[in-house]
Amino acid sequence: MATPFEFDKYIERSKEDAYRFHQDEKNLSSLRMYLLIFTIVEGFITITTLFDGIIDYDTYACLAGFLAALSLRIFFNKIFDAESIRRKLFILVAASLIAFLLSGILGTFFVSPPSPEMVKEKVRKEKLAEEKGVSVSVNDEKTNSNSVVVLFSLSLLFFRFPKNDIIQLYALVLGLPVLTDLIFFRNLGVPDKIIMTVTVFVCFTVAYTTERKRHRRFYKQYDVYSKRHSETVRMKRELDYAREMQLSMLPESNVAIDGLNIAATSIPASEVGGDYYDYFKISKGVTGIFICDVSGHGVASALLLSGLRSCMHLILEDTSNPKEVFEKLNRMVRRTQNRKMFVTAVFAVINTIEEKCTLFNAGHLPPYRICGESRELFKIKRHGITLGAIDRLDTDEGENLVSFDFKKGDMLLLYTDGIIEAMNSRRDEYGFERLESFLYANSEKPPAALLDDLIKDVNAFMDGAEQIDDISIMVLTR
Repeated sequence: MATPFEFDKYIERSKEDAYRFHQDEKNLSSLRMYLLIFTIVEGFITITTLFDGIIDYDTYACLAGFLAALSLRIFFNKIFDAESIRRKLFILVAASLIAFLLSGILGTFFVSPPSPEMVKEKVRKEKLAEEKGVSVSVNDEKTNSNSVVVLFSLSLLFFRFPKNDIIQLYALVLGLPVLTDLIFFRNLGVPDKIIMTVTVFVCFTVAYTTERKRHRRFYKQYDVYSKRHSETVRMKRELDYAREMQLSMLPESNVAIDGLNIAATSIPASEVGGDYYDYFKISKGVTGIFICDVSGHGVASALLLSGLRSCMHLILEDTSNPKEVFEKLNRMVRRTQNRKMFVTAVFAVINTIEEKCTLFNAGHLPPYRICGESRELFKIKRHGITLGAIDRLDTDEGENLVSFDFKKGDMLLLYTDGIIEAMNSRRDEYGFERLESFLYANSEKPPAALLDDLIKDVNAFMDGAEQIDDISIMVLTR
């Protein structure tokens, strides 16, 4: 049964969905262990028979089972997952049962002829029976139905199925072997059928009653934990909703404006993030590009971001000069919060008619420009003071307003520190050097492809480590 700490991932779901998900996780773990055990046992039997010099149909059948189990174990993570494990497990049980029975049927065609000693023994038994006045028919063709039924009945106890699936599976485990005996072997032996039925009934009873107990116990724990942590659950759902709302405020991730192709994305590190990007059609041939990062991440950062977004739309109705835009944003940041939160940001105005880009950096990471002709990489290092750090931006900071040519084929990359500070399990940072190496190697790709590959490269570097900061990237080219 799940511990209270593990129960957090279940409590967000409905009671029935949570129970199904819990059972599927257990089935995934059980199947992994079962395949390992089965592979070892089949491999040992195969090796033993080969060393003994016994190479017959049973040896080949055992080898086939070993190779099949080994393949499933090797490619386990690619074949099975928690979402589909129950359906695939049901199919695997049915397919394996059919394969075992088919192996027994085919085996009757590959049995070597009886030796003279075996023929004499058969005749002797028949004569002895006749002398006693008993009429018997000695049948040396025996099936392996009993062993198959026992194997599968016990194997099903490893896994967790709903009650309806348990009924169906055990009916299948009993029904198919019985039909196989009747159709292919004409085996009507009542004692064998009694043994098979008793075995299936005992295992079915254990599986069914155990499933009922698990079901009641899980529901009881779910109700207790849900009641105890109802407020936490409510807050979690509210934060999830806030995350959806925040992401919905972002513009389209891929867009073309007056010949300017833009690809962008934002990946919060928690439910709500402190990064934001946007773009604005200012006039014909003039487009504004904005990206910012509020110190920290979480609810407080998200609230400030909401205000920044609204202010940007209002400010751009009066002016599109990056320096003036940031002076107004700085006043808003200083006056609307008392926690002294800081905002790093970049606002660039691209004029595709004049082929110029004017950019102001307020304490943000340096953007990168890639020349379309030479594919050279330029780091735009000049920047001003972070928004919110002082009451008034220095009016002499005009030199921080950067202007450069932005011709057809040129590319501009804006990003937040979640890229540079992404860490792997060894606490190594992705860093500027890796970013620049990636840009050199992928500078000829279109914005959307470069953006996707950059995210993949960062994720590959992190190798499953936790994302510690929000990640936002904007790539634009003419």
